[in-house]
Formats: sequence, structure tokens, C-alpha cells
Amino acid sequence: MRTQSTLMQLRANPMEWRRRGLTPPDALQAMVEERLAQPGHSPIVGDPSYQDFFRG
Repeated sequence: MRTQSTLMQLRANPMEWRRRGLTPPDALQAMVEERLAQPGHSPIVGDPSYQDFFRG
């Protein structure tokens, strides 16, 4: 069984996220900020929703 410190180290490593087919939290945050900075997006109050990312 892994110790708590080992799990924290794995979670902090972006390669461990990608190895499991996931996007690391920092990369995901950068994508959200980039999308919200594009023209046509009004400032978000609260958490972003799906509507903020899918345009028709």
C-alpha cells in the first residue's frame, strides 16, 4: 500500500496523470482560462459551466 506522501508526489507529477489518460489539473486550468479569455465570453460569476465552452 502506498503512503500518503507517495500519493501526493504522484498527483503532483503531470506524467502520472497523462499515463492514466487524464489531463493534469494545471493544464486543465490553463485551458479554461484561455477559453474564457476569448472574445465573446462575459465574465463568469461562480464556476464555469458546459455552456461556457460549447458554442453553437
